Amino acid sequence: MQKVPHSESELLRMIASGDEQAYQAVFERYWDAVYSTALLLTKSPTLAEDVAQDVFTVLWEKKASLPTVEKLEGFLFITARNMIYTRFRKLASGDAYKRYILDCFREEGGRRADEITEVRELEQTILRAIQQLPPQQQKAFRLSRFEGMRHEEIAVTMGLSRVTIKSYIVQAIATLRKTLANNPSGALITLWGLLLLQ
Repeated sequence: MQKVPHSESELLRMIASGDEQAYQAVFERYWDAVYSTALLLTKSPTLAEDVAQDVFTVLWEKKASLPTVEKLEGFLFITARNMIYTRFRKLASGDAYKRYILDCFREEGGRRADEITEVRELEQTILRAIQQLPPQQQKAFRLSRFEGMRHEEIAVTMGLSRVTIKSYIVQAIATLRKTLANNPSGALITLWGLLLLQ
């Protein structure tokens, strides 16, 4: 197995080139610190977990720009802080919008035929995207989203650490977000984005 370098600048360069082992090393090194910071600011374990997960999703999605980052710890904490502030600012309207979107698509009878077709097509797009994930990521994601298992349970089932499971799910979400971003239906993207990230 390739030895992951401990130099932060080397790790960032490797992640920028798509090295998942380097990403995993950074994830394991900084997850607890990012989560603790988010918890301190939000006072909510659930929200802190979501924020930390989003921070590392952004890290992977924007990996090409990482070689320009001078201090990774600062980059992660600033990203977390900005996400939290944004969530707080949009909390009321965001919750209302989420309820609106879910209500719009909850009842089959209220949909037009073209909307039903669009929902089914998007569902197939997402399922195909999940099938294209690396095997371990796919298994972790399915156990989490489809079986409702907690990270600790998935870790036991797969014989891996809880942090590794988190990393797999974060990377899976990043891949699926990219797939959704290429779908022309904005409302449905929002709906499925909410469902995938719950």
